Amino acid sequence: MKPNKKWIAAGAVLALVALPLLVKSMRGESRTEVEVVLAAEQEIRPSILASGLLAYLEEVNLTSEVVAKVREILVEEGDEVERGQLLLRLDPETYRNAIDREEASRRQSLISIERQRLNLTLAETRLRRGEELLARQMIGQSDFDDLRNARDLARVELQSSEEALRRADAILGEAREQLAKTDIRAPISGTIVDLPIKVGETAIPSTNALAGASLMKIADTSAIQANLRVDEADIARVRLGQQAEVVAAAQQDVPLVGKVARIALAPSIEPGSQGRAYQVEVLLDVPDDLGLRSGMSARADIFLGDGGKTLAVPVEAVVTEENEDGKVERYVWVDRDGVARKATVEVGLSDDRWEAVTSGVAAGDKVIVGPAKTLRLLADGARIESKLREEGKARGAESGGDEAGDAAE
Repeated sequence: MKPNKKWIAAGAVLALVALPLLVKSMRGESRTEVEVVLAAEQEIRPSILASGLLAYLEEVNLTSEVVAKVREILVEEGDEVERGQLLLRLDPETYRNAIDREEASRRQSLISIERQRLNLTLAETRLRRGEELLARQMIGQSDFDDLRNARDLARVELQSSEEALRRADAILGEAREQLAKTDIRAPISGTIVDLPIKVGETAIPSTNALAGASLMKIADTSAIQANLRVDEADIARVRLGQQAEVVAAAQQDVPLVGKVARIALAPSIEPGSQGRAYQVEVLLDVPDDLGLRSGMSARADIFLGDGGKTLAVPVEAVVTEENEDGKVERYVWVDRDGVARKATVEVGLSDDRWEAVTSGVAAGDKVIVGPAKTLRLLADGARIESKLREEGKARGAESGGDEAGDAAE
């Protein structure tokens, strides 16, 4: 009899526990546990990822305009120079000889002009005498025509000599200009950041088919910018003045703040591929003690929004579906007094965490965010038991926590 009493007692306890649950189930009061986040204004900062190189704001790569050997270098790498300062001298002998030759040619032109003027004066005198003799019928018309033609020919020869003088002046001016180009002066004030050429080497000018030898590079190191490559799929969203955060490879722990200063109108083809990218220049605010250099690689986030606050919900709360008509519909689940209700929303900008909503929900609405499996199986009108998600857990989900794991499933 004792074993029977024990079984009876255990059955009674089980009945007491199961009966309320059975009654609640029969009444349709079973509730699904969900997590919610209150819809509120958030700072949304969507961004575009880009990469590129750092460069000084103003850089000038000096090359020679004439062919000559380097005779003297007056600066060293790292020197500060002023605009117009003499930096380097090329061997001028070839161009001095050219000036001497052209000056001699000019003197010959002057002598020729003087000779032609004398010839013209003589021809005009003979023509006047011929007119008198013709009037007296002491010479024939043919002889007079010869005198007139001689005068006209002397006049043309004088004009030719004067044109030769102008040509000699032009060639002489060009020779003097070439000589002046053997003195290399600073086009801007700045710092010598590169000085690859040495005394005795030959400076070669650039042509369409040949890149000339670089003499030196001068840069204004007081300002630096990032020359970024933005994919053609994203360039339409980039605007002048947008904020950017640039991280140089040499200072990965120090993000640099800047603004978009220039957007290229023409694309460039990415090396080794057919992808097109546009150059975007971002002017940076750089502390003096970072020691950044031109040519350093960098990556950047270009922020598309203005950083202002707007009504938003977590990105994982927004469900996107395509209806039978092919129209895309976006909606969220909202806790309405313990009941899940479907709310169609219009969305705006989004970042990795928040998505702006322009209609469909109001500030303070309890928007259901998970778990992800439960979110997919919810039905309109389902009874739910909500729990406000903690901020720490939300940040964990953003960086790949439990919520991201459920979504991956």
